[in-house]
Amino acid sequence: MKIKILSQAAMLLLLSATVAHAGGKKFTCDDCSDDCLKNPYAKGCPDICKSPDCRTNCNDCTPECLKNPYTPGCPDVCKNVECQSCSDCSDECKIHPDGEGCPDICKDIKCYSCEDCSIECILHPDGENCPPACGDLGCDPCEKFPKDCPADCRDAAANPDKCPAECKDVPDKCLPEAPKVVTCDDCPVECKDNPESCPTECQKLDCWPPEEESRRFRFIGDLGYYRQSDPADYIFGRIGVEYPLNEKFSVLGMVGVAGQFKGDDGDDALLIDVIAQYNWQLGGVNGFTGLGVGGWITSGDVNDDSGDTDLDLIANIGARVYGDPKAFNASVFLEARSAVDEFDGLAEYGRFGAGVRFKF
Repeated sequence: MKIKILSQAAMLLLLSATVAHAGGKKFTCDDCSDDCLKNPYAKGCPDICKSPDCRTNCNDCTPECLKNPYTPGCPDVCKNVECQSCSDCSDECKIHPDGEGCPDICKDIKCYSCEDCSIECILHPDGENCPPACGDLGCDPCEKFPKDCPADCRDAAANPDKCPAECKDVPDKCLPEAPKVVTCDDCPVECKDNPESCPTECQKLDCWPPEEESRRFRFIGDLGYYRQSDPADYIFGRIGVEYPLNEKFSVLGMVGVAGQFKGDDGDDALLIDVIAQYNWQLGGVNGFTGLGVGGWITSGDVNDDSGDTDLDLIANIGARVYGDPKAFNASVFLEARSAVDEFDGLAEYGRFGAGVRFKF
């Protein structure tokens, strides 16, 4: 009986020990030895060691395992990008980040800069031995060349006097623009009076030769007809010169004769006229308006006012009908003249007519 009781107590003790071993203790990652972390399926290792939570200690990765995390014998934790850094990427892995054994972080563009890309790889990122990231970094190929190369290298890359040796292979787009050479073709005649609207070089090129002084005077000749209602009809002719004061104003000095060929009154006369003239342009019409004084000189004073010598006031208006303003041209004009002391008899003694003016 006593033996039976002892046997039952032993069985209870063994059963309680088995229960305690099986479920009485709760294992944690701290219960995993280094060997169990490396080989969690080894005999005698707690099941908790198989959990990824117990295998995230990056300190278990040697430098060799960080650079080649897929090497047999390296902890699986070394394959986690969180344990890796860009410095773990070898030159070969940067060129072929999908290569066998390369850390996954080598696929991240943050590990690359334009320094990793040659000029050939920037221009042709799909080329051999080019990191794939070179196509996504947006690198400027000009950054790979010297910054101070002269514009002369565009056309004289082989001339060492104009282009330094280190610059001879620099693409044109990476060179400064060559300064534009200004010629007289870039300097229209308007630049002479409005230099602020034209290249400054125009003032130094002497594109507009000075006008010849002899051409400041223009020779002119008038041929026309006067009608005086007194009555008298005259054919007149004058010759003289025009002196331009500026583009708008000029002074005319002329001498001529007026021959009376019909009528009961009036007389042949010598003409000496000075006229101030305003030159205008309306659309495509070049015209002039003049106002001046003139001498109507006859053989002497006569009882008939229409035939005596007088000082006349002259007014005319006309427009160019042929030729260039600065070359030979012809104009037509209307003109009226009357003696100063005969204004009260303008309708009777005034002379009104028309003519043609030639300018040489």
